[in-house]
Amino acid sequence: MRRLGLIAALSAAFIGGAAQAEVQKFINPCGAQKLCTSYRLVLTPPDGWVLDAKASSDNGVQIMVPKGETFATAEPLIYVQVFYHADKQQSLADFAGVSNARWLAAHKTAKISALAAVERNNGQPAFLRFAYQNPASPQQAYEVGAFGLDSDKDGNQFVLDVVMTGSSKAAVDRADIAYLAFLKTH
Repeated sequence: MRRLGLIAALSAAFIGGAAQAEVQKFINPCGAQKLCTSYRLVLTPPDGWVLDAKASSDNGVQIMVPKGETFATAEPLIYVQVFYHADKQQSLADFAGVSNARWLAAHKTAKISALAAVERNNGQPAFLRFAYQNPASPQQAYEVGAFGLDSDKDGNQFVLDVVMTGSSKAAVDRADIAYLAFLKTH
């Protein structure tokens, strides 16, 4: 089963021309003789940041940390989740609204504020941004999240969820320039 995941990843990288695609598809074993699909953004960390490969693998999302830091020590960190956008009739704003409503239902004392959208340099639609405050979760008390659209080499559409998270607003504010640069280039 592990071999299948490796074959799928290599196929996407070499046969499929990964340089042309912004989102890559992976097929991995997920227990009981099943295969599960996951997606990753072809990304370049912002200046001064690196991808934490171990934390990304352990958590199933792409996690970036400031150089010299790890997932365990970074304050803040940036992570990227990629979702297949099955409902083509659902706008990005509607997707964000559903996601935000779900988040508020799970975090009763939390607050969400809309932020200015971020235009992208690659011609894709702007990222929709939101500020999240969740005092009940000290390690993720402050977050800025951005929802954007992207596609793979076959034209399938995906929603990107790019989140900068930290325990303090000051930490999140310190990384804002790197975060915005990442959004603009992806």
